[in-house]
Amino acid sequence: MRRILAMAMLAWVSLPLQVIASPGDQARERAIATFAQKDGAKIVVDPTVIEAEWERAPFDPLPFTYSFDEIRDKWPHLMRGLKIAYPSPEYLRERYTRFPEIMQQLGYQDGDWEMHSLNVLEVWQAFFRGDFRKARDLGIRYGGYAQVPGVFAQLMQALYITRKEQTKQMLLQDAIDRIQAYAQAAPFLPGETDFHQDYVIFRLGFAYAVGRLAEDVPVPVMLANGYAPMVINAAAEAMAVDPDHALSLALNAAFDANVIRRVGKTAGRMTFNAQPINAGEIFGRAVELAGDMAIVRYEYANSLLYMEQTRETEEAIRQLEIGAATEPSFSMEALDVLYAKKRLAEVRALQQSGMGFRAFDRARRKYMERTGDNLYSVMLPPFSP
Repeated sequence: MRRILAMAMLAWVSLPLQVIASPGDQARERAIATFAQKDGAKIVVDPTVIEAEWERAPFDPLPFTYSFDEIRDKWPHLMRGLKIAYPSPEYLRERYTRFPEIMQQLGYQDGDWEMHSLNVLEVWQAFFRGDFRKARDLGIRYGGYAQVPGVFAQLMQALYITRKEQTKQMLLQDAIDRIQAYAQAAPFLPGETDFHQDYVIFRLGFAYAVGRLAEDVPVPVMLANGYAPMVINAAAEAMAVDPDHALSLALNAAFDANVIRRVGKTAGRMTFNAQPINAGEIFGRAVELAGDMAIVRYEYANSLLYMEQTRETEEAIRQLEIGAATEPSFSMEALDVLYAKKRLAEVRALQQSGMGFRAFDRARRKYMERTGDNLYSVMLPPFSP
């Protein structure tokens, strides 16, 4: 009896320590929870699909093959859209020591910050030239901050190069899983100004990956899996921390427009607070900041079609023509340009067909469902009704 009473007393005494967490710990738990997917919402990933051979990017990598010195000198321009900080030894030391769990994920457990910086630069080097498989594999091998370019490499492979929709979804889900693991190890908070760039890029990457996953799934699936609030929350948080982030602005506006495309203006406004005026104003700002990036132009064109349908076909074509004519600085921008060209051909086909946008878009989705093709892939021809 004494033993039982002692155990009960010990449990009672220790209870407050287990239940009551500091405000900072509570905030970090909330930050981690924002990356969580609903039970049953994850795409089942087949490892043999992820680890199968990846098709090469369809452009010459030589113009985008930079030395480490060139990467350092070109960094401000290369990152004018993503706005990721240069991975200097000092930058990495601060992050790895601030969040020891990231340090524990490193492939090399040492304090050689110069070498860790070179490791991360090696992954960026592969990413910039379009060697996405190497970037992804090195990111996993080196761990830590090297995962950032590795994950972006996988996102580019999934969206633009993979030919089958199912493979695209698995690659996206696998990337989302790795973003979640990193976010759990480093729960950056919006009030930590020293980590604002980290905070924004992880939420931007998460919103981008989930948004692409949700883009063409049936509306009931999008609602059941909670994709919309995941994207809205992550994108809105990123924009709140950095209101002058061009790609974050474009992502917020594009998602508003995509919701309207799928459920209509009234339901989009009532359910998700998606408003056409938001998309138009936000894209205007994104164009001011990074109008020389094809992704901003093609997302603007798509949003015009999603919100106003065929009434804005001419302006959508103009935006796509600007995007298709931009000069890429590295692999991601090269793929953005190729997709702008592909989308331009599709919108011209829409114009020539005399169809309304809604009918055209529905025919496009049905074609994708029937064939299993990833119509965002630049490896496949443009859709034509």
